[in-house]
Amino acid sequence: MGRVMGTRITYHFGPFALHAASRLLVRDGAVVPLTSKACETLLALVRRAGTVVGKDELLRQVWPNAVVEESNLTQTIFMLRRALGDNVREHRFIVTVPKQGYCFVAEVRERPDAGRPAAGPPPLARTLLGRRHPGSAEAYQLCLKGRHFWEKRTAAAVEKAIRCFEQAIEKDPRSAKAYAGLADCYAILSQCSRLPPADTMPRARAAALEALRIDEGTAEAHASLGLVKMLYDWDWTGAEAAFHQALALDSGYATAHHWHGMLLAARGRVNEAIAALERAQQLEPLSVAINTDLGLVLYLARRYDEAVNQYRAAIDLDPTFTDAQTGILMAYGEMGMPLQPISEFMRAPEALSREAAARLELAFARSGVRGYWRAFLDLADAPSSEVHCSPYVRARLYAAVGDVSRALQWLETARDVRDAGLSLLRVDPGLDTLRAEPRFRAVLDQVGLAA
Repeated sequence: MGRVMGTRITYHFGPFALHAASRLLVRDGAVVPLTSKACETLLALVRRAGTVVGKDELLRQVWPNAVVEESNLTQTIFMLRRALGDNVREHRFIVTVPKQGYCFVAEVRERPDAGRPAAGPPPLARTLLGRRHPGSAEAYQLCLKGRHFWEKRTAAAVEKAIRCFEQAIEKDPRSAKAYAGLADCYAILSQCSRLPPADTMPRARAAALEALRIDEGTAEAHASLGLVKMLYDWDWTGAEAAFHQALALDSGYATAHHWHGMLLAARGRVNEAIAALERAQQLEPLSVAINTDLGLVLYLARRYDEAVNQYRAAIDLDPTFTDAQTGILMAYGEMGMPLQPISEFMRAPEALSREAAARLELAFARSGVRGYWRAFLDLADAPSSEVHCSPYVRARLYAAVGDVSRALQWLETARDVRDAGLSLLRVDPGLDTLRAEPRFRAVLDQVGLAA
């Protein structure tokens, strides 16, 4: 029997109810925040549940009379899956049909719309815009866009995220969540760009403190400040207290579990770290960064086979995510590289020329992981380098190719600039060949991670 296409219909699936007339998605009586385009996309898929809806058709229906790129639809599907709680390993609601489109696969029941859900505060005010200050819908939308770009962890994307959060602050100067988002961008910017931590971390701290000044009950702000304390101040006790405070305010905040897990790993508590990252993954199953760092803590725990599998899960979410690809190479370097072309699991960084990428692939084919890292270091050391390589990464790569002297030099440089990578110093298998060196032990002590 065909589906009713009228607007006074409520579509029920799983724990959700989608009100067609009011364009509201409700779960267990609470409104689930969605952008208008996300709601239109969900409605288009639900109305044709069990049928593949082509990407071009969705673009025409959701963005009529507008020329938009397919990435807009991809981003919208990502946000929908996040809102519906789809698991990275099993899509219960929206399935991608390669080269065709998307299909809504859950059972859908149609009922006459009983009207708008019970009256109360506007849905945005009850959710992501803050407990004390409701903010504006425009600021909310900008914060969502900012978090989307921030999740990509590239310099260009994080710069876009910064602009989104700055625009959100212009729309709503009292948005603690916008300031927390801005803090998170600056806290990771030096890790994915050539900017030194001294340029970015003070900005991260200032934004986090402003978020706390506006609303000290914002979990995101406490987590943001905790990240600065961990990566830049090396205040491990203060960072842990900040993460605990964030989780006390919002136990469902995945990023707080994520960063708390990384702190636990830094202090050698890797089994607790794995549990924290697994909890973060449960809360945000489609986060590429969380899935990648779960692979990282498995690597730090010397569970290399599991780390490779987890990194592959992250790559399934985003085949271009460099940290996940590099993670596989790190794990293979520790466990013994299987005989397969590097192109089967790793892409050359997009910034590289074809000539440089070919050079890396040839080095791997000839000399395996060590040859790849040697060629990568040669590229990084070139006067007009095509690749960004932080001091900490250089230290571990020189250790990987057996150059202990240069590894220690770069490790001391990492200390001098307060490189965020030093949080892994105590547990990183890639530095095991340096641990007996007095200079290594001195840096470990200065960072505050000596046993």
